[in-house]
Amino acid sequence: MRVGSSFSEHRASFLGLDPRDSFGRVLQLGLGLIRLSAYWDEIRAHGYDELDWLLDRARAADQPILLTVGMKGIQWPEFYIPPDLVPAGIGSGECVSADPRLHQAVVEFVTETVSRYKDHPTLAAWQVENEPFNSSGPLKWWIDPGTVRDEIAAVRQLDQRPIVVNTFGHFDLVQDWLSRPHRNPLGVGETPPEQEALDLLGGSDVLGLDLYTAIGVNMFGHEVVHHAASDWADSAGRWLATATAAGKEAWVIECQAEPWEPSKDTYADPKSLDPPAIQDMYSRLAAAGFQTILLWGCEYWLWRADAGDNRWLDAAKGVLASASQ
Repeated sequence: MRVGSSFSEHRASFLGLDPRDSFGRVLQLGLGLIRLSAYWDEIRAHGYDELDWLLDRARAADQPILLTVGMKGIQWPEFYIPPDLVPAGIGSGECVSADPRLHQAVVEFVTETVSRYKDHPTLAAWQVENEPFNSSGPLKWWIDPGTVRDEIAAVRQLDQRPIVVNTFGHFDLVQDWLSRPHRNPLGVGETPPEQEALDLLGGSDVLGLDLYTAIGVNMFGHEVVHHAASDWADSAGRWLATATAAGKEAWVIECQAEPWEPSKDTYADPKSLDPPAIQDMYSRLAAAGFQTILLWGCEYWLWRADAGDNRWLDAAKGVLASASQ
């Protein structure tokens, strides 16, 4: 078993943590894989220095990295498009990559980033975009398969490491539709989300699933928690079987291991998730046959630990210990 996590300097800063110190603490956990993002707008404005620093620290710690490239990255606001490349007049729920200028620019950015890091020994794989076919961010944009296909081709021309394309996994009918409102609500006649990603992948590439079992939302002025359908683990297992039948691996890129609260007011006393759920979710995914599982929420674990609540960090360490047995 390989257990990892995703690290975002944005998330660390949002929680009041020092990003570089936090990354050092995450490296000390001995994770099998850490996912980072190349944030396009920041790189355009300030260069690659910060990402260079993260990757060099990872190399010094002999830490394998999964690097996400493209216009979408880890954490809110999801899209990291340079301001001058945001399509004029684009509205909510639209396909942002339909703009030819943006399409060409993001392929060039992917090419530039892969060219810079393709010889970096710490890189285990590339992730092209983050949940490209799911509507997300303040305006619920999404990316079309053609753009992702061209980005994948740009990566493959330069490097032969595995490429990951991830998608939001089964939750329930309403939440699945909200993440893909441009699709048929019942999925009738539609390409299933896992197949949409698989259709773009080559022989050594990887289908990525993002799985959450408790999502807090504001509904009509009230904070409520939506829970995943009871068969969520079975659905994940079917996605794995579909990938295996196609000759591909499937990794859990985001396994919920922190609360998903409707506002920051309840972050310290969450209503959506508690620490024991981390081990339970991991165990069910491992039983389904997944060999690579990235726990989502390492910055939150550190934030709670700094406040004297070590339960989240201990739960994550417990998963790491069980995975090594």
